[in-house]
Amino acid sequence: MSSRPSGADYPWRLRIEHEGALSLRMDRRGRPIRFDPISTPSADAIVILTGAWPEQLVATRDAVRAGQSPTVVAPPPIIDWLSSQGAVRTVPTATEIDGLTVEQRAFSPIPYATPLETVFKLQSALRRPDRAARRLVQRVEMPRCAPMVTRVRFPDGNHLVHASLCLHDGTPDAWFAKLVADWARPEWLLLGVDFGQGDAAIARAGDFNARHILVTDLLSDLRRSLGLPTELLTPVRDNMLNRGLAADVFVSGAGLRYE
Repeated sequence: MSSRPSGADYPWRLRIEHEGALSLRMDRRGRPIRFDPISTPSADAIVILTGAWPEQLVATRDAVRAGQSPTVVAPPPIIDWLSSQGAVRTVPTATEIDGLTVEQRAFSPIPYATPLETVFKLQSALRRPDRAARRLVQRVEMPRCAPMVTRVRFPDGNHLVHASLCLHDGTPDAWFAKLVADWARPEWLLLGVDFGQGDAAIARAGDFNARHILVTDLLSDLRRSLGLPTELLTPVRDNMLNRGLAADVFVSGAGLRYE
């Protein structure tokens, strides 16, 4: 990875980099933030884990096993599992760290096997049974917990919401109403879109009243690795623009900075 300015002399309010898979890096005037890193986090990084897929946990687990003792914010089942692998510095949610306050809430994901997805996953398993078996073994080794939406509040009072894949056809109305009531008007909304759930994301994204909506690709790398079909996010962004929302597509390898 190329060198970048960091720390107290950092020239921008925030720079967000999509590192691939579900991994997002944020550089600012302070310690860097790593969401679900796919490469080993540095000793000074604040690691925020939003779920228990292997792709979200392996790099942090490896750092713990190597004795690097990273600073981690995550749900209790993940913290307990990481602690069983070695020393890890943990930060409870809603506790200030380096000027930040991080909060997490569980959400109900889309069912693992919708009728159409069942067909895709069976086809993939038949084509590459070794790949399906390998990931099944990985999943068995990982902790079990619900995925999380995350809010990061910055020292200047602005906040960022990492909504993960929480918007889908089955998102409970009451849960969503409570979320947007408590976490409304973020400066940045990182919004993943589950496969086949673009309409649900479009219909509800505006309720956050976010200044910047980043329609974030959290699935394409993973789905391609599993032999599953993917979708373009550009139509989702275009529909949001047509509704007057300030939206950008945020894909693997992209970087955005805010001054």
